[in-house]
Amino acid sequence: MTGNYQKVKRIVLNLYQDELLKDKIIVVGGTVPYLISKKESVREHSDIDIIVRQEHMPFVREYLRRKDLPVIDSLNLSYNKQRSDYGIDAVIEGVTVNFAPYELAGNRMIQRNFLTKQSSGIDALAAVAMKNIDVDKVFAETVISGITIHTYSLEMVRLMKKKSRKKKDAVDIKVIDDFGYDESCYSVLKKQLKDMEFTIKPKNKILGLFFH
Repeated sequence: MTGNYQKVKRIVLNLYQDELLKDKIIVVGGTVPYLISKKESVREHSDIDIIVRQEHMPFVREYLRRKDLPVIDSLNLSYNKQRSDYGIDAVIEGVTVNFAPYELAGNRMIQRNFLTKQSSGIDALAAVAMKNIDVDKVFAETVISGITIHTYSLEMVRLMKKKSRKKKDAVDIKVIDDFGYDESCYSVLKKQLKDMEFTIKPKNKILGLFFH
C-alpha cells in the first residue's frame, strides 16, 4: 500500500522555499508526525493543514494569486456576513491545502477556519479558543533537505488526534508513539487544553440551533 506522502512533502517544501511564505506558515495536522519522524507515510493524505498568523494572511493570498491557484476564500463566502477571515482552501497539485488564521494574545490562542459540505458535511465558519496555553509547548520545528519547517509539536498533534478519533488518527498516533514524545509536555498541554472553546456558525440557520 502506498499513499501520496511524497507529493505532500514536496508541496510543503515548495511552500517553505517561497520568499513570501517561508517564515509565515506552520504545518499542523496529520502531515506533522511524518515530517518530524522522517517516517514514510503509507496512507492517503487528503489535505495539508497550515496555520498562519492573522497579520500574515495577505502574504498567503498574494502567493495564491501569483500562482493562479484555484481557491475557496472565506472572505468571499456568502454567509460570512462580517467578512471576517476564516482562511482559504487552495488546490495544489490536486491536494487541498488549508491556510487557517490564528491570533495570539498573551497565553490565549484563537484559531479560525471554515468547513465545507464536501469535506465535513456542513458549510460553516468555525473557531477554537485555547486559554492559558504555554505557546512554547505548542510549536516545534524540523529540518528536511536543509529546509527548516515550522510545525505543531508532536504533543499538540497527538492531543488533537486523540480528540478526533478517526481511523487515520489512530495510525498517526502510533507513528508518534513509536517515534517518541515528551510525556511531561503532553500532560501539561492536556490540562491546559481541556477547556478549549469551540464556536461553529453554520450556513444553514436551522442547523445553527444545534450549535448553541
